[in-house]
Amino acid sequence: MSKSKKWAAAAAIALVLVVPVGVKLARGKQVKDVETEKVVLRAPSPSILASGTLVYESQVTLVPEIIARVNEVLVKEGDAVRKGQLLIRLEDESPRAETLQLQASLRQSELQVERQRVNLEALTVRAKRYAELRRHDLVEPTKYDEMQAQVDLAAVELRTGRETVKQAQAQLRQAQDRLAKTEIHAPIDGKVTLVSIKPGETAVPAAVSIAGSTLMTIADTRSTFAEINVDETDVARLSKGQGVRIVPAAFPDRAFRGRVEQVAMAPKQNPGQSRSYPVRVKLENEGLPFHPGMSCRAEIAVSQSGEAKNPGVPVQAVHYESSEGRDDKTRAFVFVMDNRRAVRRPVEIGLADDTFIEVTRGLKTGETVITGPAKTLRFLSDGEAVRSQDRAEARDSHQKGGKPS
Repeated sequence: MSKSKKWAAAAAIALVLVVPVGVKLARGKQVKDVETEKVVLRAPSPSILASGTLVYESQVTLVPEIIARVNEVLVKEGDAVRKGQLLIRLEDESPRAETLQLQASLRQSELQVERQRVNLEALTVRAKRYAELRRHDLVEPTKYDEMQAQVDLAAVELRTGRETVKQAQAQLRQAQDRLAKTEIHAPIDGKVTLVSIKPGETAVPAAVSIAGSTLMTIADTRSTFAEINVDETDVARLSKGQGVRIVPAAFPDRAFRGRVEQVAMAPKQNPGQSRSYPVRVKLENEGLPFHPGMSCRAEIAVSQSGEAKNPGVPVQAVHYESSEGRDDKTRAFVFVMDNRRAVRRPVEIGLADDTFIEVTRGLKTGETVITGPAKTLRFLSDGEAVRSQDRAEARDSHQKGGKPS
């Protein structure tokens, strides 16, 4: 092999050995851009998650009380109605004819009672005369007894006639009530949320849901609520007035704010599920899309007593190591910004909510922890050079499409 070839081979070997080392050293000196945040005292607010449905404060379903054909439906879905307003007219020919017939029957009974009263008064006068004649022995005893019996019989007939009048009056009231039920009026102020029947269909009173058994639904839309189900393991942490965040399934990017108004005393048992307690949440938002019966999820803030005693950091700033043994405690750590380097710091953690986690040991207020970005944190090593950017500034920069400086 010639001398020039030997030198070429040696240079190639040197490149293979030296270049990777140089690349590694260059990488070690690369500065990574990170988001940071100052450590301050925080009191995390753990929350309870639950699901349920949206409802109005009060809702009334109107049902027919007589069998009749629908003549008119005077409102439509979405209309606002006032208490007592006429909503539906049912066919009233038969109840009206019955009412007129019973009114005539009542008048006849009243006339009969008047005749019986006049007859009793006349017999009473004659009986008094017979009594005077009998006192002077001018009339036979049997004649006097017969007259007295006629008076007693007339009195009984008058009482019977008066009872007949009462019976006719009761029948007339029943007929008038049936006639009144051919007009359906609004029982509350509210909005028509559902019309279940059309003109020409037959309204049928029934205990089960069949065609014609419901007419319409009216709801008081001035107040809206969420009825959620909270697991029995969490219900002890609930109390009236706690803040709740409600997110409808149809509008995941919008939320209702509310407060716990009532927690049920008794649980309900669902087949194949654990027991849960119904919780009623009064919503405070106005102008948001609302459809009763819409499913929703709820996040109930569990208030903490006392002031913040320990430092708190964003949840994404805490990392975990897998434990060696089954019974070993999971070890947590954070990266602290120290002299422009990421220093790994073991910590002990406490309570947490959706945003922050409490650090009971390992951090002091005023220190700077590295909070992101997530892709940088995933591969960050102890001692690496980093360039800090405040978390809020980084968020604004990303929203504007810029890069950290």
